[in-house]
Amino acid sequence: MTQTLANHRIRPLPRPSAQAGRIVRQVGYTLRLAPVGIQAMADAIIGRPGDASGRWQQMHPELQKPGGQKNDGQTHDGQTHDGQTHDGTAARGLTVFGTGLASAVMGLMSWFLLLLFVTSIARGPFYGLVEHGPYGPGTWGGPTRAGAWAVHAAVAIPVIVLIPLVLRGIRLLHGALIRRVYGLTAAKWVLPATILFCAGGMLFFWSWIQQL
Repeated sequence: MTQTLANHRIRPLPRPSAQAGRIVRQVGYTLRLAPVGIQAMADAIIGRPGDASGRWQQMHPELQKPGGQKNDGQTHDGQTHDGQTHDGTAARGLTVFGTGLASAVMGLMSWFLLLLFVTSIARGPFYGLVEHGPYGPGTWGGPTRAGAWAVHAAVAIPVIVLIPLVLRGIRLLHGALIRRVYGLTAAKWVLPATILFCAGGMLFFWSWIQQL
């Protein structure tokens, strides 16, 4: 039994600096989705969809061949990475435009979630420091300051914990979408999940704009 325990390797916990760096990279990735997606849509509109591949490769090094060469293989729809199809149709441009649109929607959702994350921290655990009252009957946890602070913090903490997980999910989904577009292995559910997520995101933004 002692030998078994000795042979069993316990993975060390990630260092705080490494964890912080991973979070920063994740946030930076999601912040880039909207501008890079809009640029990809513009590339498709002006007839230069191949320009978008360089930006995707900066975000996804696995799109490059060993040795730093660009992965210029075919995509799932039989298209090459220079933005042209074998039969000369404009399907490649449509693919890049759709991918850019999905990226932009994911990016806007990420920005909104980051804004909600910051707001939840400011008006959750630190509610009593930024809101000095008076706390009327309609205030959550009011009318006392302690009660309002406790309720706002209790509501905000699950949101603060959940949002980084959602951002990570957005990053993984987008990464799988890009791999699928450029011919790398991806699950069959990636495209339907992306369409469903983007449709829900656009519906959310439309409802939000109507309330402004």
